[in-house]
Amino acid sequence: MNTILAPVGLPDLPPQVTSRYITLSDRDGLNVHILEAFPDTSNHSSTPYQLILLLHGFPELAYSWRKVLVPIAKAHQGYHVVAPDLRGFGRTTLSGSGGASQVQYEDTFSSYHILNIADDVCSLVRALGYSSVAMLVGHDFGSALAGHCVVAHPELFASVVFMSVPFGGVSGQLWSQKSNEGGDDKEKGRSVVSDIGTALAALQPPRKHYTAYFSTPSANADMLGKGGKDLYDFLGSYVYMKSGKWDGNDAHPLPSASSPSPSVDELARDLATLPEYYVMPLHESMPDVIARHVRMDARITWPRGDEVTGGVYAAEFGRTGFQGGLNYYRSALSPPPPERIAQLRALAGRQVEVPAAFISGARDWGVYQIPGAVRKMREVVCSSAGGMQDEDFVLIEGAGHWVQQEAPEILVRELVRFLGKVKAL
Repeated sequence: MNTILAPVGLPDLPPQVTSRYITLSDRDGLNVHILEAFPDTSNHSSTPYQLILLLHGFPELAYSWRKVLVPIAKAHQGYHVVAPDLRGFGRTTLSGSGGASQVQYEDTFSSYHILNIADDVCSLVRALGYSSVAMLVGHDFGSALAGHCVVAHPELFASVVFMSVPFGGVSGQLWSQKSNEGGDDKEKGRSVVSDIGTALAALQPPRKHYTAYFSTPSANADMLGKGGKDLYDFLGSYVYMKSGKWDGNDAHPLPSASSPSPSVDELARDLATLPEYYVMPLHESMPDVIARHVRMDARITWPRGDEVTGGVYAAEFGRTGFQGGLNYYRSALSPPPPERIAQLRALAGRQVEVPAAFISGARDWGVYQIPGAVRKMREVVCSSAGGMQDEDFVLIEGAGHWVQQEAPEILVRELVRFLGKVKAL
């Protein structure tokens, strides 16, 4: 058992941002760490501000939203803005465990199924004293999570913003391009994923998808390395390579995105053109991939001015390990828990019924890593509630994957614009 050390302080938080814990008694005592901001610092509880919830991705934390919490809170007539550390991340722990041990690969991982995490989110909303959320924002894996939340609980969320990863629907399984109509699309999706994995491995040189690597027993130990500076350097280089600063991020739609039914071989050949942090050499770990690029370009490290931020991420993941977050990917590539099958079938093919927007960096390959996902999100999944209009599909020039940290002012402007549009409906 690896013991979790006590957390350190969170530097660079605006003074208006509060860090606290909320225990969810109906979620096995999940003790959720949140960062929150109000438009003022006076008697919060007496003012009925609407709630905005921000969901992070991997490998990130509630801290990833630190630059946008206060500006969003001060928009319009004011909002209560909350960013939680999701289950398995940062300072959120199970009360019964006392947060004393790291998540292990051998542990049961059914609690990391995306619908279970969605239940965590809904429970948090109620624990905060709300019966509705004005806007739910999800980045990276948090985008898929936000989509599952609004499809499963449309009465709870007034609007949604997907960031960096297009939402392909509840039954959309990573690379699956199968129709949701007829049959069990979950199983079809898994078949496509398996077939593409085989096709990637058959390429010369052989390749594998990063989600498959994230699901392996070795990924957590690989990425932790020796901890300390080793972990700090890995995270900094990984962040840089997925940012708008890296020369390899000339993101654009892949050719198979324009095909109504691309073959597995077409998909594999397309995916193999993605940066190696998405489609990796078959026999390399993620740190192997990153280190090889660092040897070719010494600029690949924490961007100037982000060294303190890097220290926070290295300290937090050094305490907790990555396995909690990795279990999200592992769960997505595994058969669902039996108790979730009926719910998945009931939700399959449902559209997003609330106003929806999409925001990403223009240099973020996450927008295009699943061929056809943008079209499916805009024309199928979000075709209800008036559809996703052109002005609500926003690509921020110069920014990469970490858009809330790379271009916080522009992101805030777009979120506030969309929120104002929703309020006017």
